[in-house]
Amino acid sequence: MNARPNKTLLMAILNLTPDSFSGDGVLPAEAAGQKANVETAGTGHSATLAAVARANQLVEDGADIIDLGAESTRPNAQALTPDAEWQRLQPVLQALSAAPWRTGAQARVQLSVDTRYGLTAQRALQAGVDIVNDVSGLADPAMAPALRATHGDVVVMHALTVPVDPAVTLPAGCDVVAELLQWKTSITRQAVTQGIAAERLVYDPGLGFGKNALQSLQLVLRAPELLASGGRWLVGHSRKSYQRLFTSAEAADRDDLTLAFSAGLVHAGVQVLRVHNVRRHRELLQRLAA
Repeated sequence: MNARPNKTLLMAILNLTPDSFSGDGVLPAEAAGQKANVETAGTGHSATLAAVARANQLVEDGADIIDLGAESTRPNAQALTPDAEWQRLQPVLQALSAAPWRTGAQARVQLSVDTRYGLTAQRALQAGVDIVNDVSGLADPAMAPALRATHGDVVVMHALTVPVDPAVTLPAGCDVVAELLQWKTSITRQAVTQGIAAERLVYDPGLGFGKNALQSLQLVLRAPELLASGGRWLVGHSRKSYQRLFTSAEAADRDDLTLAFSAGLVHAGVQVLRVHNVRRHRELLQRLAA
């Protein structure tokens, strides 16, 4: 995940879920009033084909990293067990392992798994995933042993609850950047103590995960302060609910606003942007570079 100087990498979101907040999951949505069986919610053949087609399109659009997530973290989402999560991930990872952009001299795009479970991370790493994107920030005791066995990058995200509980946020009057920098020091110490080198860490401020809309916006606008503390930073700001401060548009229709914030984050030097619309972000990066 090492970006060249002044280059921002694009991490593309590939949701293997039926209930993504932005409506782009590849699993079919449940019928109205029908509750999903999270223990048997695997990825069927048609959904696997859809996921592979989506991944290929994201690569064509200019993704540097494909981030596969099988458990929705949206507010009040149903939690998955590691086994149920793996049922969704395994067939897609197996199919993607043979993609031209993953094999031989053509290999140029990294695979990331978005999970909070050490068992899922271990299985995904054994299946060839390059990056673990831990949305709970090393909360699972099984995560560190899985990561110690490899040398790839580890995204650690600041979160108070996963899935999101909108009622649990940082205090309204706190300095959210100061809170994040204190967390960064703590999570780095924890990782090193658990045998994970600090150089492997990529920090994610976790917009919306324990922050109200204004706090999430402040983290975007004050990104230079985060970057000044050192290390690599990933920001997942795409289409998120803090944008309701500016628009009443539904999540899928917030790409214009997302791109405006993305330009500021690139200018600040953020190393990785986790986004939905890769094509338009690649165009933005090309224009900014020119």
